[in-house]
Amino acid sequence: MKIIKEKFKDFMLSYTEDELFYRRLYEAEQKHPETFAQYVHSLDKNFIERRQLYVPVLHDTWFPYISENDFFQTNTQNIYIAKHNRYSPVYLHEHEFYEFFYVYTGSCINTIKGKEQTCQTGDLCIIPPNTKHSIAVFDDSVIINVMIKSGTFHGTFFELFTNNNVLSHFFSHTLYEKTENNYLLFHTQSDHVIRSLLEDIYIEYYGHKKYSNSLLDSYLLTFWVILLRHHENHLESFLNTTHPHLAVLDILNYFQANFMDITLSSAAEHFGFSVPHFSKLVKDHTGKTFVQLIRDIRLEKACRALKTTNLSISSICEIIGYMNPEHFNRIFKKAYHMTPSEYRRIHKYG
Repeated sequence: MKIIKEKFKDFMLSYTEDELFYRRLYEAEQKHPETFAQYVHSLDKNFIERRQLYVPVLHDTWFPYISENDFFQTNTQNIYIAKHNRYSPVYLHEHEFYEFFYVYTGSCINTIKGKEQTCQTGDLCIIPPNTKHSIAVFDDSVIINVMIKSGTFHGTFFELFTNNNVLSHFFSHTLYEKTENNYLLFHTQSDHVIRSLLEDIYIEYYGHKKYSNSLLDSYLLTFWVILLRHHENHLESFLNTTHPHLAVLDILNYFQANFMDITLSSAAEHFGFSVPHFSKLVKDHTGKTFVQLIRDIRLEKACRALKTTNLSISSICEIIGYMNPEHFNRIFKKAYHMTPSEYRRIHKYG
């Protein structure tokens, strides 16, 4: 599918085959409720199954929870982007990954934690994992959905955490604290830079060109930076945090800066806690042990080095703080189900 930037709006406004199906279904129910049952009975069930379309009267449940492995089909895919199907039936769901949606034209009804909001053109809502939500679009409005693996935030967006801004606090809460139903809603209005960047991301995603995955990661980081630069003060948020006074962000930043030779004892001493208390504090507020957090940081650094450098595996192993390459290989394979060499081969030219 080749999409031309100059005709992007026309492309998005045109109706897909799935949207036409949903619009006919919606109109049949709204305009002729007395014959709706017969209409549903006449539908092509093979087409519905093949296209994975949602018809409430035919489906008792419809993916109420979606895991990353079920949604993202390959290990190399970190991002999924698509136009939200207009007129598709509303259903509450939650998933293991991040999502944000952007109102390209028109409006939509966004429901999070049972609260309905009308989002207008230029609104952008970031929804973290395990947040029950739904989107309703029953007109010609165009909504762009972007799904992002949680791990991509760890590896690609942690640079933002070094700054004291709303996104850094939001990501630290949703990534590392046991919270639910958080969201950020930015009102970007007629920001043409934001709009153009999303168009570029959409076009790049469906272009399937060489190095596309790496470029998409870079696009997203640029997108967040521009979003903050232009609209940090144009937002609504809901942060459901159980420990608002804990400086989790400071602790995680310290881990990031000292991951090579940090120990639980040295970290506890740095923050003025006893080792047992600091260990419990970290586990209670992040859901992970100290060892797990440092392991994850080291593996994230290793993945980046494997994708962006020609350093040997043993050199990368040493740089991230593992002295034993065999130990590093075992940990890496357990986490990613492949060796570092296999990971590099798959991702180097993604």
